[in-house]
Amino acid sequence: MTRQNQDSPTCIADLADPHDLYQKSVQSPDNDMSFLSDYFKEYTGKALRRFREDFCGTAYLSAYFVTQHAKNHALGVDLDWPTLDWGIKHNISTLTPDQQHRISLLNENVLDVQQPRSQMIAALNFSYMVFHDRATLLQYLTNTKESLEPGGLLVMDIWGGSESQVLQEEAREIDNSTDENIGDFIFTWDQDTFDPMTHLYTTRIHFSFSDDSEIRDAFVYDWRLWTIPEVMELMTEAGFQDCHVLWEGTDPDTKEGTAIYERTEKGDADLAWIAYLVGHTPSA
Repeated sequence: MTRQNQDSPTCIADLADPHDLYQKSVQSPDNDMSFLSDYFKEYTGKALRRFREDFCGTAYLSAYFVTQHAKNHALGVDLDWPTLDWGIKHNISTLTPDQQHRISLLNENVLDVQQPRSQMIAALNFSYMVFHDRATLLQYLTNTKESLEPGGLLVMDIWGGSESQVLQEEAREIDNSTDENIGDFIFTWDQDTFDPMTHLYTTRIHFSFSDDSEIRDAFVYDWRLWTIPEVMELMTEAGFQDCHVLWEGTDPDTKEGTAIYERTEKGDADLAWIAYLVGHTPSA
């Protein structure tokens, strides 16, 4: 991570916290948890009460989940201790004592953790793409199946479309009016390198501010861009049942996404799309 501050010792980039900026730019726990909880209830007929967040990072989603019901329990798993520690200090510490009692964070490898079992495991923000080869992704999926209760669900997001393989930077402004020290800022998604032979991918996140200072390479990802059929085949091989895709609808007037995801057997050849892959564990 590099900070470019235009020779100013008190530039905004020096004051900004990359994890805080990431949460404000990328994550929406209220929307995500509402979607996941509603779909779990629709699919299983049961309330989601035991949730596991793999590659949880700052555990923003897990921390939100335990605030939504007095019986909600969350487990967050991540290999990077500094990021977990940040989440403990900034997200977990804001919870009530009872809520803190109902969330557990493990600084372990998601390939190894199986207990306690959960009703749902979510691997979001394309985090599982850190696995570059078929054998390791299959190992992960097999482990998640063994980590779920009977009748549980695994949910992972995935993205694609022709633009996903184009080297480009996409910038968007983030409203941050509640933080006067930082103010609004620019989030830039940088698709830096892509190898069509291997689908190995380097992506980066940069932040820039109103005083022209910036944080370059705040986050750098070394991924493999997996495809829907590849992951679905591996989910089936791992023992999941009723593997299916939730695809975002399109507004017929604006041609923009509706943020409503429904089960479908056929997608649209959009330039860029995001979908969810769901696998169901056999019931007891």
